[in-house]
Amino acid sequence: MRSDIAVRAVLFDLDNTLVRFIDAHRAACDAVVDLVGAGTADDLFTCFLRPVHGFESPEHIDDYLASIGCAADYDRAVALYEAAKLAALEPYAGVAEVLGELCDAGLPLGVVSDADALHAAARLERCGLSRFFEVVVTPDVTGERKPAAANFLYALDRLESSPASAVMVGDSLRRDIEPANRLGLTSVHAVYGDWHPGYDCTPDHRLDTITALPPIVVP
Repeated sequence: MRSDIAVRAVLFDLDNTLVRFIDAHRAACDAVVDLVGAGTADDLFTCFLRPVHGFESPEHIDDYLASIGCAADYDRAVALYEAAKLAALEPYAGVAEVLGELCDAGLPLGVVSDADALHAAARLERCGLSRFFEVVVTPDVTGERKPAAANFLYALDRLESSPASAVMVGDSLRRDIEPANRLGLTSVHAVYGDWHPGYDCTPDHRLDTITALPPIVVP
């Protein structure tokens, strides 16, 4: 980040940047397998990785149960999946402290997430993070998913910041960092949460822990 740029706003991805989403998702798969008494949590998780339905769609559970010939109660399995995922969710160590420090420095904060509005709100509330954010942008708001520019620009408009005066923090090089670079935001890669690395994109900064963020954005 150039030394002559004063940061006016900070945007964050949610899952795997602020909260340990993949760990919670795996815990939810464990709970479903325990409920139905068949299959394996690893195989169910792999089913969610298929490029169909969307990563969090409960239709993956229906497909998986059918694939192993299990006639378990689908509605009950889906309800347990959602409840277990939320119950297992935790913020990364130091997240609340870092967000508090940024707010104390007068920086408005926003979330740009591909989770739907209800899930994003529930996750922030569950982890005690809702109070830090002035805006939460989801596909329900813009009709777009990242890496679409609309999501980032909408958040910046609400925070009254230009891209050149804003920072984007996210774990995904494709969905967070590349669009931030393209729009002119300072990009900060949350390496600690990137469970699918390898995309060819270079961030302005890399974080091995969220606690390394304040020196980058607070003068």
